[in-house]
Amino acid sequence: MLHQESYTSFLLIPPALPPLVKLILTLSAAFMVVAILLFLFIVLSRVRDGFNYNRRQLMQKKSQQFITSMIFEEEGWNVARLENFREKYLTNDFQKQLFLENLIILRKNIIGELADKLNQLYKDLGLHIYSKQKLYSGSWDVIAKGIGELTEMGMKQDSVLIRTFINHPNQILRSEAQVSYLKLQNEEPFSFLDELEEPLLEWSQMQLGRAAQKTQFLKLPHFEKWLHKKEPSIVIFCIRMISFYNQHGSAPKLIKMLDHPNEKVRLEAVIAICHLEIYDATEKMLQIFDREPLKVQLEILKTLPNISGEENIPFYEQLLHHHDKSLQLAAAKAIVRSGHRGEEIMATIQNNDQHTLQPVAAYALDKRI
Repeated sequence: MLHQESYTSFLLIPPALPPLVKLILTLSAAFMVVAILLFLFIVLSRVRDGFNYNRRQLMQKKSQQFITSMIFEEEGWNVARLENFREKYLTNDFQKQLFLENLIILRKNIIGELADKLNQLYKDLGLHIYSKQKLYSGSWDVIAKGIGELTEMGMKQDSVLIRTFINHPNQILRSEAQVSYLKLQNEEPFSFLDELEEPLLEWSQMQLGRAAQKTQFLKLPHFEKWLHKKEPSIVIFCIRMISFYNQHGSAPKLIKMLDHPNEKVRLEAVIAICHLEIYDATEKMLQIFDREPLKVQLEILKTLPNISGEENIPFYEQLLHHHDKSLQLAAAKAIVRSGHRGEEIMATIQNNDQHTLQPVAAYALDKRI
């Protein structure tokens, strides 16, 4: 009771008031205190953000001016000036990171002698070591950031160190290391596949493919050399690269992939065979057709008309009576795509009102589908 009275006295609440009124006034006072604290927090946050923004803007301006003067002015490149700037403006991680971001942005847009100067500036200011140290961090995102910086600055000598992360448990870091190694190693960009054991996710495959297209003077390997890998995703990636780069010499190996134990690998092999128009695969596809799952069968029916002619029409005709509608339609399309004779067969069925396959024939002959 004494505690309650002292509390209400502290809040300047008259003790004679009813308990309910006291409770309301107490809650109001508490809400007021919370509101004031929240207001102060917002104000301090704004002040802090404004300070950081001004600090960032100043550092960006200093960085850009210094970089420009060093690479474009003949008299600008001297050790004393470098050391003075480093001691004055690169004293903490915030300053180093911001300067490095500006350096990387400029490095992306220039080549030749100016790019070499930026690389030298990167080393002379100790930023190369700063980036490299991140690779020894215990945090995967810090390591990935360091790898990205070394790659953007073209530090080919660090590719061996970067390669050690290609099997890292974290898939994002793993992908960053793989793509970075590819960019830094023009002679053997995909040699990391020799020791890769972890899965190559779809996203990673897209990143590698895109990097291979954009990287200049890249020496592409014969991707068939990795079709023996145990990890199916690596095999799938190599099949896709064989197809994309039209490596027709890998045709025999692709045909062998039709016996691979993994369904996705076999499906990818069929797609590649279709793209490369490997005629020698016809017999093998006919042999494996019955034991394949529906998805692979449908892909085979898309592929066979591309790599063979009218001789396979009897095979397609058998499938017109299959219990699965999707196979019926795919077989009908295959007949039409087999040439003039195939079109005549389906036209005859379409014109026969009594034929049970008339809707199927109409679908196959519809060029809009």
